[in-house]
Amino acid sequence: MAEPVTAGDARPHGGGRLPPLAAAAVLAALGLVPLAKLLGGGASIPWWSAAVQDWLVTGTAIVLAALGLGRVVGERVDRSIARSITVVLGPSPRAFQAFLALLVLALTGSFAVYCFARAPFSQDEMAQRFHAHVLLAGRLFAAGEPHPEFFSITGVLDRAGRWYSMYPIGGPALLAVGAALHATWLVNPVLTAFTACALYRFAAAAFGEGPGRASALLFALSPFVLIMGASEMNHVGALALATLALAALPTWATAPRGSAVLGAAALIGLGVGGMATIRPLDAAVVAVVIGVFQLSVLRRERSRARSLVVQFAVGALPVACLLYVNARTTGRPLLFAYDALYGPGQRLGFHVDPFGVPYTPLRALTLTSANLMRLDRYLFEWPLPGLVPILAALVALRRPTRWDLLLLGLIGATVGAYGLYWAADSFFAGPRFLYTAVPAFIIFGARAPGLVAESLPQGVPRRATLLVVPLCLCYAWLTPTGVSSVQMRAYYYHVGRTKLKTDIAVQVEAARLSRALVFVHEPWRARLEARLRAFGLAPSEAGRLLSSADACQIQTALDAEDTRAPDDTAVRHARLLDATRTAAAVHPVGGLQADEAISLAEGAVLTDACRREIAADEGGTTPYAPFLALARFDPDGALGGSVVFARDLGPRNEVLRARFPDRTWYRYRPRASEDDTAAIVPY
Repeated sequence: MAEPVTAGDARPHGGGRLPPLAAAAVLAALGLVPLAKLLGGGASIPWWSAAVQDWLVTGTAIVLAALGLGRVVGERVDRSIARSITVVLGPSPRAFQAFLALLVLALTGSFAVYCFARAPFSQDEMAQRFHAHVLLAGRLFAAGEPHPEFFSITGVLDRAGRWYSMYPIGGPALLAVGAALHATWLVNPVLTAFTACALYRFAAAAFGEGPGRASALLFALSPFVLIMGASEMNHVGALALATLALAALPTWATAPRGSAVLGAAALIGLGVGGMATIRPLDAAVVAVVIGVFQLSVLRRERSRARSLVVQFAVGALPVACLLYVNARTTGRPLLFAYDALYGPGQRLGFHVDPFGVPYTPLRALTLTSANLMRLDRYLFEWPLPGLVPILAALVALRRPTRWDLLLLGLIGATVGAYGLYWAADSFFAGPRFLYTAVPAFIIFGARAPGLVAESLPQGVPRRATLLVVPLCLCYAWLTPTGVSSVQMRAYYYHVGRTKLKTDIAVQVEAARLSRALVFVHEPWRARLEARLRAFGLAPSEAGRLLSSADACQIQTALDAEDTRAPDDTAVRHARLLDATRTAAAVHPVGGLQADEAISLAEGAVLTDACRREIAADEGGTTPYAPFLALARFDPDGALGGSVVFARDLGPRNEVLRARFPDRTWYRYRPRASEDDTAAIVPY
């Protein structure tokens, strides 16, 4: 009834069933048991109780429906399953990959339009799009601005006359290709389509044509994959290169000819080395996993060792580019921009993080559990926990192969590496730091029905086992609302953060601006944060100060510093911190959004300047980062183009007269309501 779940090269590993069973136990303990909620520690999973209820009720109904269909219409189910397998296996590998690529491209492209309006959605994406435009100007960094508070955003550095993003150069470089073609939003959909094909090639070579195609189709229908692929996040490019390396690995391990082995080694080196230019930690994870696998092969076939020279040489080229860019931007090859921005607290390990929170083994365990619990929901959006089919496959593995151990290594190394990272709680479309391991999770999940069915006799239980996954897929994709619903997940992104989805470029074109300087009015908190960063505080320091000090005192202290003569940085910082200390209790102001949140001291009287800042926000605010993502640069690296966008800092705007003497000034008027249209009006 089904394609064999293992390929001809699938020799059992000497470790027997212990590795997959141990992995299943750990994943169940961290991902099915709500350890993150039991331990506390700051991980927020407010939907867990509702999800568990949905899984128990709807999931049970799905299982009962599968059993009922298997009993009542058993022979028809058998024929339908056989027909489905024939349809999936019918096309040639090339035709299947063409269909797969078009399917993934269509789905991710549709999600990019519906969820994100083809615009960057997070600060990460905006910072990298900004850097992409710097690269298009033929430079690794832009020229720093004399007044960076007007132009800074989170994730961008402006130091020592160099202006660039904190992200490794590979991510902005990929977006630059799309920007050059006026289709930045299509970069990740194309990369996701490539990833799906590479995943198919790996899984088919390692486990057989049937499991390979099932894995690729399940990947193509994962909402986590599709929403991430619809974005401009750099995880997508990193995973594309990771699967490029994985797809070449079976050829490297099994091909008899020297040229084929050398070609595969070159692709592995290119994939891992290219990953390092986008997400170095993920590249290290994949390098270790593939390296251990290759060493195990070399124990039996030493003749393949010479190919590693080619692999290392090819992989060293993109790594050398990364180190060169580091040297040109941060000043040191091994100093990454995010370390330069956040300091030693940014690094892996147990220490005080950049925001002053101790990162302990207990918190690491809590965040690891939280990420796996999130995978239960966001990987598939099924009415069953996403880890259930994966655990079923691991338990049903009677003769695990070296490819099974490779995938287990990828899961373990990814989970372990990010368990050492203080910001592992970060979320985008799902637990984004587990994205590199998604192919491994999906391959196990796709193989689960076949592996479990192999151990069952012909009859109702076997039929039901093969029906559960198709029924879950239908429920997830066809149900418009509820805890488990792809449509609802997409809708959340569609209605979220609508201010970021305004097509600013179209508005600028409609206004027919030329040699213009347009001021964008952000909330008071964002204006203070930008000034604090320009003052020399790291983003984490600025955030801590804004959360713990009186906003009016910060405003007063910054205004006072503007009137002073230049002084030693440490002296200025100490003076600022001293001026913002108060004996009174400081409380957050209620009713404000996260990007507007400020605190005020109990009993404090607002100054006239602070009252003006508050009054200025009554006319509406809009985030500045999407505007900087549209920045253009002159050949010398200076901010230029027909329109320059700057943060509106009120009377302080006058300092830009000397910087942009020949530009006409305008204001960007944000939408007052959902039905309103934004406008660019004279200053």
